[in-house]
Amino acid sequence: MSASSRPDYRDDLAVVAGMLRALGRNAAATPSGPVPGIPSRDALLEHCRQAQAFIRHCGDNAEHYRHQPVADNPSAAALAGAYGTAMSRAATVHRHLGAALDLSIKCATAAPAEPGSPAEQLRLRRAEHTVTALDSADRCAAEGAEEVLAFTARLAPVAPTAPAEAALVLGSPATAPARKRR
Repeated sequence: MSASSRPDYRDDLAVVAGMLRALGRNAAATPSGPVPGIPSRDALLEHCRQAQAFIRHCGDNAEHYRHQPVADNPSAAALAGAYGTAMSRAATVHRHLGAALDLSIKCATAAPAEPGSPAEQLRLRRAEHTVTALDSADRCAAEGAEEVLAFTARLAPVAPTAPAEAALVLGSPATAPARKRR
């Protein structure tokens, strides 16, 4: 692959970083479910599924770039590292989302408790821990997005594109077939 035909992966890594960031941001912004202050089981379950899909996507890409020879793609090692980092951070986000999901289910299925009772205190602690888990997921996703973006400095340089004036024009002498002489 020549330097002029080598793709610029910076936009790809920006998309991956944005997707990772969205995993945390969307989970942290999930509206409350039946228990005030705690997202519903279904909403958190969907966030967990999205995180799992993102983990698979990053794992597949990391594996793909890990097996590419440097001669074919000088950026392969950096891309494998970026996708591996995104996968790792997404797994941590998934762990925090799983903790929030667990606590959300426990809060939703707990029997109603009298105000001030030990059962009510437990429910309040679980609600607090759920919010903490979602904040941790958001923070981890933001840090991971920054780590992924840092890999852009390791990408192979991309040759500048040729100016539009130098592009071949259909019908020009460079692209028209030669005429037969009589």
